[in-house]
Amino acid sequence: MSARPYPFHEGKNVAWDLVVWRGDFERVVVAVLGREDIVQVRGGFDRGDDVWMYNVYPVPDAVLPTIADLVPGVQLDRELEYFIEARQDMPGGELWCPERGELPPGHVPPP
Repeated sequence: MSARPYPFHEGKNVAWDLVVWRGDFERVVVAVLGREDIVQVRGGFDRGDDVWMYNVYPVPDAVLPTIADLVPGVQLDRELEYFIEARQDMPGGELWCPERGELPPGHVPPP
């Protein structure tokens, strides 16, 4: 493994999209949440050992009011199913990939 720092350590260089799926597989990004937002809501999710929620998680009904407070001006419809999806958010928009033969020490959020 290289000596380069892991770019997603402690939830850095990650954005979390609040997404709703409508109709026939129409994915609509409702808002983008930052690291501080995830720190506030992650305790309400069943995420196992995925501390920084690098996967896709359905938003529990109990967490929706907190998320609504984080995203002013957005009306969340309780009849819809919301998800939080992680993605890379590297400076300059570049993608990070491990060097050839190097395995990352954790999950690499998809671009």
